[in-house]
Amino acid sequence: MPQSEPAEVQQADSHPLRQRLEQRREQILDLYNSDLKAGQASADEGTDDIVDRANNSYNREFLFSLSNNERAMLVEVDEAIARMDEGTYGSCLHCQREIGSARLEAVPWAKLCIDCQELKEQGMLPDMN
Repeated sequence: MPQSEPAEVQQADSHPLRQRLEQRREQILDLYNSDLKAGQASADEGTDDIVDRANNSYNREFLFSLSNNERAMLVEVDEAIARMDEGTYGSCLHCQREIGSARLEAVPWAKLCIDCQELKEQGMLPDMN
């Protein structure tokens, strides 16, 4: 049976974790834009040396992989903000139990309680995506 959410979680607009999530969102967008510009600059560097081209290609792939990770984190953060707006923030998406406040402080975008997260990491919980 789902537990009711703490009053502090229900106050989504003024919740301190919402502010942290929004700050994290801005950081990710800034990093993504920086990586994108660096990747484009790397692509624009013309060179005839095959070693330099290989190095530039590797650097571009590395920068774009960072961008993929940043995009994945952005999705996690946006989903957490949406859960705040819906009033479901702080409840585990799998078992509906309350996610501990220490876990939310450490990982404000957490969507699983610590027990369900451990099950997921052991491959014993279906993917939540």
